[in-house]
Amino acid sequence: MFERLCSAIVATVLVACGASSKPAPAPPDNRSLFERLGGQPAINAVVHEFVVTTKADPRISQFFLNTDPVKLEQSMDDHVCSITGGGCAYRGKSMRDAHTTMKINDADFAAFMDDLRQVLVKLEVPEREGREVLTAFDGMKGDVVGH
Repeated sequence: MFERLCSAIVATVLVACGASSKPAPAPPDNRSLFERLGGQPAINAVVHEFVVTTKADPRISQFFLNTDPVKLEQSMDDHVCSITGGGCAYRGKSMRDAHTTMKINDADFAAFMDDLRQVLVKLEVPEREGREVLTAFDGMKGDVVGH
């Protein structure tokens, strides 16, 4: 009985002092998206898989028929590194200039985003980081669609 009384007193004191049985929440991860994704090797893997996926997607593969996959990957690696805070210098055309003659419509862009979402899931990119990547690309829609 003494042990149960002591346990009850200790539990009451811990609760009164603000202690709980739940672990403390993890501190927020304030690293750049580039770092949280895993740096350049992770970005290279996502970009490579994405280029393979989009070139095979009948909804949008026509946009990649005359592209050099090696150059496309390098350009995308630099661009994604740049927009995720990796410090890379993207030296390619602006998104508007790169897509101005392609006549990309909303459905094409949606297919592109769908392919990107599938690649992020396939490569097990964590949900938070995946959302941030998708948001970054979605923010380019105005420069890509309808020109």
